[in-house]
Amino acid sequence: MIDDDLNSANPDSEHETLLHEDISKSQRKREAHSVRDLGAQLAELGQSELATIPLPDDVLAAIHELKRIKAHGARKRQLGFLAKRMRQIDVEPVDAALEKLRQTARANTKNLHLVEQWRERLLGHVDGESEKAALTTFLNEFVHADRQHFRHLQRQALAQKNAQRSPAAARQLFKAIRDALMQTDDEPNQ
Repeated sequence: MIDDDLNSANPDSEHETLLHEDISKSQRKREAHSVRDLGAQLAELGQSELATIPLPDDVLAAIHELKRIKAHGARKRQLGFLAKRMRQIDVEPVDAALEKLRQTARANTKNLHLVEQWRERLLGHVDGESEKAALTTFLNEFVHADRQHFRHLQRQALAQKNAQRSPAAARQLFKAIRDALMQTDDEPNQ
């Protein structure tokens, strides 16, 4: 009768115990390590990136404290404290916001590689394609680009390369290509 009173008084605790027993100890450890790793990833973010992630104030304070600490042991303790705080919140929105930041970074890297490829083509570093043919292809693909400006930058960069001088014009060409690509990316949104 006493047992019946205890069970009837607290039916949720029995349900939680059953749910807790369904998850193995190894699975609980994996989940704890993933939350700890997520905390470490958050600590590596910059201030502006961290501001875009929905976090409570106590978790933000723990992250700022973790960034401040340099000693290995203290840092490890603080990371454990941060993980404890993060286990008390829903980490799905945090993980989703972090993935969005990663996707943005991957897109930026992809765009920079594309800019670098175009610059290499325009400077004649691609076998089987002349500098003039590369410029014509570029200007046909990016019709909004200033033809005269790109021709001038290409000539200047090639002259500096042949004279073995500092590649200032090649850097300007890189920036101009990047701007042309960004302008193309902005057009469909308008």
